[in-house]
Amino acid sequence: MSRLKPPVVGQDSSGPVRNRASAETGPGRPDNYPSEGFGASLYSGRFSPADKVAVSYVAIVAGLILASYNRIDLWAILLLAHLAAIAIIFTMASWPARTSANHTLAETLNARGTGALAIARSWYPLILIPLTYKELGYLIPLIHAHDFDRELALIDHRILGGDPVLWLDRMNYPIVTLIMQASYLTYYVTPIVLAIALWRAKRFRDYQFLLFVILLGLYVSYLGYIAVPAIGPRFFLSPGEVKPFGGPGVAVVRAFLDRFEGITRDCFPSGHTELTLLVLFCAYRLHKKLFHILLPVGLALIVSTVYLRYHYVIDVIAGAAIAAALALASGWLHRAAGGVSVRSREGADNDRAGRAAETR
Repeated sequence: MSRLKPPVVGQDSSGPVRNRASAETGPGRPDNYPSEGFGASLYSGRFSPADKVAVSYVAIVAGLILASYNRIDLWAILLLAHLAAIAIIFTMASWPARTSANHTLAETLNARGTGALAIARSWYPLILIPLTYKELGYLIPLIHAHDFDRELALIDHRILGGDPVLWLDRMNYPIVTLIMQASYLTYYVTPIVLAIALWRAKRFRDYQFLLFVILLGLYVSYLGYIAVPAIGPRFFLSPGEVKPFGGPGVAVVRAFLDRFEGITRDCFPSGHTELTLLVLFCAYRLHKKLFHILLPVGLALIVSTVYLRYHYVIDVIAGAAIAAALALASGWLHRAAGGVSVRSREGADNDRAGRAAETR
């Protein structure tokens, strides 16, 4: 029996796929193999949709650095760093489709779930995202010097008739703060949890869609930070307006986050709200079991952004609106960027059940 080949990462399918129906339903197919079937491509061309988002964002920021070079002392170094990042992504996209053992990258992944080239190709955003975030703390005040905290706080007052931060301060109890702070930290975990779940199941097409949505959401929010800089209520409030937070370990966690994130002017829109809702959207579409676990965690995280004074309410509203718009357009945007259509897991499961019934 000839060996069935799994999907080729980053290449178009060329030529007819023999016995596709039997390959998708036959006894030789692994139970955990992704629903896209043998011989399918994960995206067209060399560049994945996530690559295109990353390159576009890095190029936009490079353009802003060049446009503001007279205010940025390190503009030449930063510009070269951005060009180097683009060059690295281009280099990874041009890696040979086959390893030294003459296996495709996808075959290596399906066989062992490892392979340095394939893993680096698929997981490099874990390095790129924090680097592109950290530079904002330096760049934003130089590119757009005006902080909009007063305007955002005023919008909250007009919408709600008062200051929600002061209202929530009445709930400032150590146990509540501890729960909220723990919920806030899940922002750094939930996208990776879903990504690992799809990766371990060898659902690489679904993984590519998730990666595209995450990068698109993050980088849209980063551009929002540049357009509407704000330091957030925790820095904008006058001393004594609210009680300090208490609770076991809360002060240590907040001090760590303040050191790690610094005054990055990353309030509008709320990236925590936006990314959390996009992850929930992807989980609902791709992994219903995990969605039910992540849903209460995500809702608590969104509440925590205002309770912990990281965001204004209008930040949360804007983040939710952007997430809704991106979720609605995600399928079209993904296909426009060269991605392959991704269906919900329920639809894929129903298709497999129907094909199995036809063969009986």
